[in-house]
Amino acid sequence: MPQSSPSNSRFGDTRGLRSGVGGDVRPRPTQLLDYREFPLLYVDDEPDNLRVFELTFRREFSILTATSAEAGLRLLNGNPVAVVLSDQRMPEVTGVEFLSRVRDIDPKTIRILVTAYGDVDILGDAINDGSIFRYVPKPWEPEDMRLTVRRAIEMYALERERSALLDELTLLNRLSRTLHREMDLDRLVELLLNATHHELGFDGAALLFFDKPGDSLSWRGLAPSDDEVARGIAELRFTRDTAPNFLDRLLKGDAQALRVNDQSELEKPVRDWVTEVSADEILVVPLVGKNEVIGALAVDNRSGGRRLGADDRTLLDGLGMQAVIAIENARLVDDLRTSRAQVLRADRLGTLGTLAAGLAHEINNPLVSIHTFLSLAPEKRPDDDPSFWGEYHQLATSELERIRGLVATMSRLAHGGGETTGPEKSLVDLGDLAQEVVHLMQPEVTNAGITLLLDCPNETPKVLGVRDHLHQVMLNLLLNAIQATPEDGVVHMKVQPNPDRPQDSVIVLVEDSGRGIPEESLERIFDPFFTTKDPDQGTGLGLMISHQIVADHGGSIEVRSRVGEGSTFSVCLPVTGGRRSGDAAA
Repeated sequence: MPQSSPSNSRFGDTRGLRSGVGGDVRPRPTQLLDYREFPLLYVDDEPDNLRVFELTFRREFSILTATSAEAGLRLLNGNPVAVVLSDQRMPEVTGVEFLSRVRDIDPKTIRILVTAYGDVDILGDAINDGSIFRYVPKPWEPEDMRLTVRRAIEMYALERERSALLDELTLLNRLSRTLHREMDLDRLVELLLNATHHELGFDGAALLFFDKPGDSLSWRGLAPSDDEVARGIAELRFTRDTAPNFLDRLLKGDAQALRVNDQSELEKPVRDWVTEVSADEILVVPLVGKNEVIGALAVDNRSGGRRLGADDRTLLDGLGMQAVIAIENARLVDDLRTSRAQVLRADRLGTLGTLAAGLAHEINNPLVSIHTFLSLAPEKRPDDDPSFWGEYHQLATSELERIRGLVATMSRLAHGGGETTGPEKSLVDLGDLAQEVVHLMQPEVTNAGITLLLDCPNETPKVLGVRDHLHQVMLNLLLNAIQATPEDGVVHMKVQPNPDRPQDSVIVLVEDSGRGIPEESLERIFDPFFTTKDPDQGTGLGLMISHQIVADHGGSIEVRSRVGEGSTFSVCLPVTGGRRSGDAAA
């Protein structure tokens, strides 16, 4: 049985696009006239007919022949075939039946019936059900047969090109969605290179980024990344000094084909790249961003075989456009993350500074008393002024304890008030505590030129709480009132049973005749660092700390104010005390 094999030329690019049992033939548009790229199979039970066909067309087409349908199917299953011709009358099956089976194996194959019997019904049915593309009557004329086969190959090539373009478009869309979902730049680079190398089927792939001035181009990733080639080319550097032409063309947005045959014309690092990869050709496509060229995507054919053509350039251009969008988005996200980290760090530093300033402000008041005591101590003998050594020594000692308690409070607040350990609560006489605070504030009252009044009914019950903490609350409220009250004004402090529940809670009122608080500031008065005072008078921590302490005691703190008429702060504390944050609920 005479047969001929197809030529050794490549039957089109089958990269990533094979289908059917025998494979597919990927055409290249620039070579549509090279009909030998597309093999054809002729099946006829008469060997002489096959021989005549071969002798007539062997210089124009790659021809396979078979003398039976069974032999033809075996050849079809083992070889990529673009066109199948079959005689109609054969011993086992008819030509129409054979071509129907060919269609089932690979519907993309163009099928032609060659028959001497002009049976209109047979031909009509075969054409209508899609079994054949065209028929050629016997005896055929060489020119008619030549034109028929050429049209069949051209139809096959165009349909395969359309199908390949659709496949590539689908693949690019899928890759685009995958790339755009990835916001981490390192993972994005790995994803892009793996897709270029494995899914698009290029032998090698590389991603390079420009520095900001565009004076150098450095490697960002390689695929495959774990071989000698990758380690070799990773050492190469492209700079304005060593490869100016290569960089300039990329920065202008021009793609470049680096060929081994043109090595003498290439700049040294570019020539070293081509040599190290040992590829016939490296295709380098610029990545054109919104405002500038950010880098380049390169592929090569280091395994040999076909050259990189216009379809590869088109495919790489499409992938590059999507890659640029994804890369710029990932860079933006990375910049935002860095900026956010810097802002958070600045916020932490600012908060730390503010807390330090607030702590210094809160400690400064008791230090005045301690400093006064220590300054006067050398001149005061215990025998000459026993009241000084008794009263002021006790006051200084008390203030030292208050500083210790303040530091402990700030530490607790720094942990969100969530500590489970802390000072034990005891019964506290708020009236006695108020008198102590008023006595402590007398120098401030005198300097401010105001009147300070204190009302503490004897029947006021004691509350369960931490004495130093409640002392701090009263001191903060009283100091704020003194600072807010103009000269000759009045500050009135009251400690009394709650009128609504006299046996269950105690009210501490601090009223001033000062300038008042604007309505828009009332909702923020207890916010951390918010203050209506001058910068040298307050940090906005006193009321925040007071609010937290009162809340820890199970109480509440409220403020009423009107601009020009003064303010009233009201603290309500339960007699039985409240649970601290972190204490077990009753």
